[in-house]
Amino acid sequence: MTERKTYAVLIIDNFHLDPEYDVVIEGFPTVGLAIEYARCVVRSSIEHHRKPKQTKEELKQLWYLFGESALVLGHKYRGSAELDFFINNPVKDDKLDCEKIREKAGFQ
Repeated sequence: MTERKTYAVLIIDNFHLDPEYDVVIEGFPTVGLAIEYARCVVRSSIEHHRKPKQTKEELKQLWYLFGESALVLGHKYRGSAELDFFINNPVKDDKLDCEKIREKAGFQ
């Protein structure tokens, strides 16, 4: 019998930068779903801190101070690598549904 491989996403609280506040969500059945979820977490965090008339640099600074980062454990994907893309390409917060991604992955 073959052992089924699953993937985990580490969510990092930039404000605390303390492993005690980090969260690991295990059990994504594919690396694609794990990446999609990690991207959603980081992008949602960016959009949460976006304000009218804010410069891109101000938004980036707020994210580094108070945002959430995410990466796929055992894989090269890090949400912070897409930070500039997320900042330069706003998306409506209601279009980001991380919970739907978790449901697609089989989480209840």
